[in-house]
Amino acid sequence: MRLSQALPGLFKEIELGLKEIGENELASSLIDLEIVGRCTCSDDNCGTFYTLKRSTWQDKPLKHVIPQVDGLYTIDVFKGQLACVEIFNRTDVASKINGLFPLNT
Repeated sequence: MRLSQALPGLFKEIELGLKEIGENELASSLIDLEIVGRCTCSDDNCGTFYTLKRSTWQDKPLKHVIPQVDGLYTIDVFKGQLACVEIFNRTDVASKINGLFPLNT
C-alpha cells in the first residue's frame, strides 16, 4: 500500500519535513512510495516501516535523514531511495502499521 494512501497525514508531514531540510528529491519520491513491511519488535509504540525490502539494504551503508516530524527518529536512505522510516510514540502510525502488517503472536 502506498504511504500517501495508508497514512496521508504522515505522508504530508514527511514531505514537508524533507523539503524543509533540502531533501527535495526524496520529498518528490514519496508520492509513489509503497510500504512493504514493518519492524518486528514487540514495542507497542513502534510504527517503524520499510519501503524497500529489508534484505535489499540490511547491513549496507545507509544515509540517515532526520526531518522535524513528531515521533520520527530517522529516515534511512539506500542508494538514493527511502528504505525505512523509524517512528515511535505515534499511536496513529503504529495502529495503521499493525493493521497492515500484523505480527504473528
